[in-house]
Amino acid sequence: MLTIFPNQADDALDVAALPPTENTELNYRTRPLSDGQEVRLTTILLFGLPPFVIISAVIVQWLCWMLPIAGHVLFAIAVTFFCGIGVRKLTGAFQRRDQYHVIVVILIILGYAVWEFALGVGGSSLAIPGFIVWLTAGAMAHQVAAWILAAPTVDFETTMRWKYNLPHLVSRGFSLDCPELLTNSFSPALIAVSLFGASTLQGWLELPFSAWLACFAATTLAVWLGWHSLLFLILPPVSLARSLMVTWHAMIVFCTYDVHYTPAAGVFRFPSRWLRSPMNRWLLVLGTVVTVGCCIGSNCPHPLVVMHSGGSYVLQVCGNMLVMFLAGPLILFATLWLSAGTVLARFEKEFAHHRNEETTDWDIYVDRMINSNDPLEREHLLIGTAEQGDYPVLVHSEIFDQHTHILGDSGASKTALAIGPQATQLIARADSSVVIIDLKGDKALFESCRREAARTGKMRFRWITNEIGRSTFGFNPLHQSHNSKLTVEQLSQELLQGLSLDYGIQYGAGYFTAMNEIVMNTVMHETGARSFTELNKFLGDRNFYKGIGHEEDWKQARHLSALVQRLASCQAINLVPGMYPDEPLLHQNAVDCSDVLDKPQVIYLWLRSSTEPTNAPAIARLFLWAMFCAAGQRPPDQNRVYFFIDELQQIVSDGIKLIFEHFRDMGGTIIGAHQTAGQLMRSGSDFGETVDSCTAMKQVFRASDLKSLERLQKLSGTKREIKATWHQPHERGGGDVLSRYETFLAEDGLVRVTEGERARFDLNDLQAISSRRQSSLVRFTFGSGFTQFGGKTIAVKSQFHISFDQYNKRRKMPWPSDPGAFVSEAPSKCGEPKIEVAEPALGKAKEDFTAEFEKRGRA
Repeated sequence: MLTIFPNQADDALDVAALPPTENTELNYRTRPLSDGQEVRLTTILLFGLPPFVIISAVIVQWLCWMLPIAGHVLFAIAVTFFCGIGVRKLTGAFQRRDQYHVIVVILIILGYAVWEFALGVGGSSLAIPGFIVWLTAGAMAHQVAAWILAAPTVDFETTMRWKYNLPHLVSRGFSLDCPELLTNSFSPALIAVSLFGASTLQGWLELPFSAWLACFAATTLAVWLGWHSLLFLILPPVSLARSLMVTWHAMIVFCTYDVHYTPAAGVFRFPSRWLRSPMNRWLLVLGTVVTVGCCIGSNCPHPLVVMHSGGSYVLQVCGNMLVMFLAGPLILFATLWLSAGTVLARFEKEFAHHRNEETTDWDIYVDRMINSNDPLEREHLLIGTAEQGDYPVLVHSEIFDQHTHILGDSGASKTALAIGPQATQLIARADSSVVIIDLKGDKALFESCRREAARTGKMRFRWITNEIGRSTFGFNPLHQSHNSKLTVEQLSQELLQGLSLDYGIQYGAGYFTAMNEIVMNTVMHETGARSFTELNKFLGDRNFYKGIGHEEDWKQARHLSALVQRLASCQAINLVPGMYPDEPLLHQNAVDCSDVLDKPQVIYLWLRSSTEPTNAPAIARLFLWAMFCAAGQRPPDQNRVYFFIDELQQIVSDGIKLIFEHFRDMGGTIIGAHQTAGQLMRSGSDFGETVDSCTAMKQVFRASDLKSLERLQKLSGTKREIKATWHQPHERGGGDVLSRYETFLAEDGLVRVTEGERARFDLNDLQAISSRRQSSLVRFTFGSGFTQFGGKTIAVKSQFHISFDQYNKRRKMPWPSDPGAFVSEAPSKCGEPKIEVAEPALGKAKEDFTAEFEKRGRA
C-alpha cells in the first residue's frame, strides 16, 4: 500500500518544540518510500493525474463553447471554492485533502486557459511548451544535482569545490571538473533544434500530427548524438543508456524526495526553497505536463473535421488523447535528458563511491556536523535514523552529558552500533576527553579510537592493560597528583570504594567496613605506601602490623589484604618513580587523572575479564574513583570527560552509585552498556533504579527477556489507533472454506470506525524491532535542542562506523607501542622492582619495631 502521508501521530517527533532547522548541514537524504513506491508515485504524477486534468479542461472548454453562461457559472464556483478554502485556512480547519482539491482545481483552470490560448495562437503554440519545459527541466536538474552532491560519499572539501558545477538556467561558464556543463549551457539551442527538426521531419515525411512525438524523439536522439560527436574532444564519452537511466532516476528523485516534508534537523533540503515542499514540486510537474499536453492537443486534427473527410471519428479521438497524455511526460523527459542528462551522469559517477576505502558514510556525516556553520547543530551527536519517517536522530549535548544506558543481548552489536560510533564521534570533535573501559577486549574498537585520535592531530591516545607481554602506560591510583590535596583518611576511603570494600552500614557489614578502613588508615599513616606493591608488603606482615595497631583488626581485614595482594601483581598500576631508572619517560607519561580532566585526550582501559575476572573490574573501579576524586578538586565544565563502560554490570557496587549520582555535575559522563536489567541486581540491592534515575538517554538493542519487553512496552508511551467493526447478516450452516466474518460481507458495505489508545510498541512490535539487525529503541527523558520527542520511545536504525572488512582488519592489527609505554612482564621473568620507602614513613613506627621495619620495608 502506498502511503504518502502517514498519520503524524505515529511519529514521536515533537515538531512544535523544534528550533529552526533550516541551516543544518548534516544533509541526510531521507528516503521514507521504497523503490517500488517511488516509481509508482512518479508514474501516477506523470501518467495518471494529467489525463484526468486534461480531460476535465477539455470538458470545461467545450461547455464554455457550447454554453457561454457556463463560463460565468464555473468562474463563480471557482471563486466560491477558493474563498471557502481561505476561510478553512484562517480558522485552522484546513485539511490535507483540501491541498489535493486545490491542486486539481488549479490544474483544471490552467489547462482550460492554456487550451484557449493555444487555440488562439495556432501552430506557433509549440514554442510555449518548449520554453516551459526548459524552465522546469532546469529547475529539476539543479535540485537533483545538489541532491547527488549531498551523497554520504562526498567530503566537505569536495562539496565546496563542486558547488560551482551545479547546473543553472544561466550558464556560469566552462568547468574542467565537469565539462558536461557545456551541454547545459547550450541546451536552449539544442532544444529549439529538436523542436524545429521534429516539425520539419513531420512535414517532409507528410506524416499526421499524431506522429509528431515520434519525430521529436528521433530528432532529439540525433541532436544528442551529433552534439557529442561534434565535441568528442571536449566532452568525455558517456553511455547513452546510462544517461537515460540517470535522467529517469532524476525525475523520480524530484517527484518523490522528502514526500513527508519532515521538519527534522539534519535532513537535506533542495537549494530552491519553494521547491522543498512536495506539493509545489508536484504542482510544477503536473502544470508543465498539462500545459504541454494541451498545447500539443490544440494542434491535433479535430475529430469532426476528420469524420467529414471520411476518417474515423473514434480513432481520431483516441489518437488525439494518446498524444495529449504522452506528450507532456515524454517531452519533459527528453528535455531533461538533452540538457542535463550527461551532467547528472557525471555527478553520479564522481560521487558513487568513497575516495578512501577506509572512509564510511558515518565519517562524512560526522565531519559535516563538526564543520557545520550552525552552532546548535555542532552541539549534537548522531546516533542513527528514525525508522518512522527516516530522518536523523540527533542527541543534544545537554541530554548526552547526563549519562546514557545501553542494553542488549549478547551479540546484539552494542559495541559496533552504539559505543564505537559515539566514542569516535566524540574523539573527532577533539574538545573533550574520552575514556573507554573495555572489560571484554574489543581490538576493533581499540584501533578505531586510536586512529580517530591520531586523525585529529591533537588528541593524545594512551592505554592501560593488565595483560602480560603487552605494552601499557602506567596508572598508579596511590601516586596521583590530586592525592597531595587529600588527607590519609580521604585517600583510604577512595581506595576502599574503588576496591568495593564498603559493605554498607547494616549490622555486621558496617563492622567489616570499619575494620578495612582502620587497617588501611593505620598502614597508610605509618608507611606512606606509594603503590599496591608497597602496600602489600606491609598489609601482609602480621608482625609489622602488631607494632602499629591491633592484631585483631588485621585479622578482620583479610579481604583487604587479599585484594591488595592481587593488585600488587599488576605492573601497570604499580609504577613509581625509580622503578625504571633508565627510562624516566615512563613515569612522566603515566596517566594522571588531573591531566585527563584538564586536557582533551583518549584513555583506553583494556581490562579483559577473561584474563583476571577479579582484578579487571577492581582496576576499572579504582580508575573511576580516582577520576571522581580528582574532579572534585577542579572547577566543573572546563573539559568534560566521557566514560564508555562496556560490561557495566562487572563494576556495579554501592560505591559506583555515588559516581552515577554526582559525576555529571563535576564534569563526568558515563555511557554504560550491558545485557539485561537483571544484571544490575547486586546483593539484594537494585542498581537499576539508580541508573534509570541518572540517565537521560536509554537505548535498547535486541530485548528478548519478558521483563525487558514488558518494561519497554509500558515506557513506550501511547498512540491513537483506528479500528473498524461492521454489521453483517448471520448465516447458519456448516463449511470452513471461507471465513464467515469478512469485511466484504458488511451490510450495505459500511463499517463502524472507532478510535482508541494503545502502547506505541506492543510485544509484537518490540519483537520485530529487536529482530532487525541494526535497530534499537531509544528514549530521552526530556527534550533539548533538536532532540524533541516528548519523552516517547522511538525506533532507531543505527549505522556501523566502519565497514565489515575494516572491522576484520582492525581486529588483527598488532598491539601498538609507544615511547611512553612499557611492556608488562610475567612475574617469573622479572625481578622485584626497586622500591624506596620515604624516610618520613618511619616517624610513627614504634621504637621496638624499627629494626624489623628496616629489615622488611627496605629489603
